[in-house]
Amino acid sequence: MRHTPTKTEIRNMLADAGLRPDTARGQHFLIDGNLMRVLVAEADLHPDDTVLEVGAGVGNLTGLLAAEAGRVIAVEADPNLAEIARDRLADAQNLDLLVVDALADKHHVAPAVLDAVRRSHEALGGPVKLVANLPYQAATPLVVDLVLDAAPPERLVFTVQEEVGERLAGEPGTRAYGPVSVLVQAVAEVEILRSLPPTVFWPRPKVRSAMVAVRPSRRRRARVADLAMLRHVVASLFGHRRKRAARSLALADPSGGTAEEWAATLEAAGLDPAARGEAYAVEGIIRLANRLAKV
Repeated sequence: MRHTPTKTEIRNMLADAGLRPDTARGQHFLIDGNLMRVLVAEADLHPDDTVLEVGAGVGNLTGLLAAEAGRVIAVEADPNLAEIARDRLADAQNLDLLVVDALADKHHVAPAVLDAVRRSHEALGGPVKLVANLPYQAATPLVVDLVLDAAPPERLVFTVQEEVGERLAGEPGTRAYGPVSVLVQAVAEVEILRSLPPTVFWPRPKVRSAMVAVRPSRRRRARVADLAMLRHVVASLFGHRRKRAARSLALADPSGGTAEEWAATLEAAGLDPAARGEAYAVEGIIRLANRLAKV
């Protein structure tokens, strides 16, 4: 199970099954075995860990995970790829391979995936970790939903389109900084571990990728009084990026609060009402959300 198939081997597996990669579904296989081992090492796996892998493909990373973790919940939406992975890893007794879409809708992880992870976690007792070469389309909602969950994974280590990684780690005042940056950084530490060229994938994507680590933090989460309010404030601040924050909040206010009233609220929270929302640090946005939640 420790053998990581080469590009030629993966190509032959698919050809034998009469298949070709479906790049429209984000099927870009990570073919660099050294990078797969880096992913596994960064996850710091132990025998009581439950690992969630989304986008298992033909199981090239899955085998490495199963050799280190207590149980692997591998998710692959393509039944043809899942069949290849199941045949390759038939001897892995600690592998659950789910042939489902990881997302139930655009914003939430599928219940079948969450149930499988929960059952394994309850049986093993150790932490839950996400380790994956994530399909580009599913990456952002998947990471956000997992990190904001009441019981988030202890650690998430994954490859993703570089632009998505930059948004997750975005800093105030930059183009990458936005709602995803604020929500994830409000409750977790984000680190871009490596920038990856297209050559480490097959087929080669048209963009660079990144290896990212996200570590949910109880200390950070304790700062947030009301996640629903934080979500609302973030959506309001970034809903009209070209407008000043006070105006953006007024436009999103169902009670009809004016820009002048919102300017006063922003000042009371220690924020410049003439600035745009993208200029506010995560801590300032949390402070505003907590104030609106009356905490």
